[in-house]
Amino acid sequence: MPQKAAVEDDASSMRRQFLELILSRQSVSPKRLGPPGPTYDEVAMMVSAAVTAPDHGALRPWRFILIEHDSRNALADLFQQAKARLSPRATPEELERERQRALRAPTLLAVVARLQRHEPRVEERDQYASIGAAIQNILLVAHALGYGAIMLSGRKTRDPQLVSALGLSGQEELMGFICIGTPTTSISRKCRPNVSDHLTVWRPT
Repeated sequence: MPQKAAVEDDASSMRRQFLELILSRQSVSPKRLGPPGPTYDEVAMMVSAAVTAPDHGALRPWRFILIEHDSRNALADLFQQAKARLSPRATPEELERERQRALRAPTLLAVVARLQRHEPRVEERDQYASIGAAIQNILLVAHALGYGAIMLSGRKTRDPQLVSALGLSGQEELMGFICIGTPTTSISRKCRPNVSDHLTVWRPT
């Protein structure tokens, strides 16, 4: 019996830690992310968690592209060029700020949606929901490993030349980029919204 009680205590402790992990996760600005970033194996672990996301029909309507360190300057140029196309009146300072967005976080993952648009059994909205769940799993594993992370998108994700340069097919969409790194300052916990504002009980009339 004492051994069984110890096992139950361990399981209870693990559940509490798991809940604390989920409830304490929050996005961290790339400006507050520094080295070290996750190793390749840690990134692979995050993507392993992503593939456990709910996925009606097992379509796997997403994939991820790791932008390695030696490719960052090329991506920064693409960001800057996309900004210039989208905002022809952008100042040199604004163009440089856009360039820096590709360089700040130690690790950058592009999130690609590859929806099966002609799949009769699974609606597109279900596939987008699966993509969101996969992203959240990556963010949670990053948090569990002690990193800060955030998912960012913006108008440039729809820029055809940027999308093409990243190797997306005509049927794929660039959803955004997950920035991952070590928080450079202490992160104060955000004030969460009231649960009652987001949870109701339906009662038939």
